[in-house]
Amino acid sequence: MKRIEYLKRIYEGRLIEINPKRLLITVPKDEFISALSTFKVNSFNQLTFVTAVDWIKESEFEIVANLYSRENRLNVFVKTRISRDNAEIQTITSIYSVAKKYEVELAEMFGIKVVGNEDAGKPFLLENWKSKPPLRKEFDSVAYAAEHYEARHVEEKND
Repeated sequence: MKRIEYLKRIYEGRLIEINPKRLLITVPKDEFISALSTFKVNSFNQLTFVTAVDWIKESEFEIVANLYSRENRLNVFVKTRISRDNAEIQTITSIYSVAKKYEVELAEMFGIKVVGNEDAGKPFLLENWKSKPPLRKEFDSVAYAAEHYEARHVEEKND
């Protein structure tokens, strides 16, 4: 637990304990990679996932990386915010190689450009996709389905 105390000291009040097994820190975009590196060298060796949250009203995306320390049996959520207008982040694959596919998902599902990940611009699930990225808040799944699929009429059965 000395490493955790060290991390709490260097992040001075920004590292919040959600519960005894989970920590949370929000950092500016320009500190995101260095924060991930700091956690990695302090026993948070496993990247569990990277995802985004679309805060459309604030015109931002929140990038969330979940790290795990087996040594401390502890998760930490490292978060940062980026502009929706210039939705771009640097790859973190030099720190956590497993991030490669998560970054592909960020690009494909949210339209976030991942600089340094050559796979992030290639389709993974959405071949020939011509619409807005489907996890953006302004994506209208009902309108998309109506435009691309035949309507199905199903009889209701009342027993």
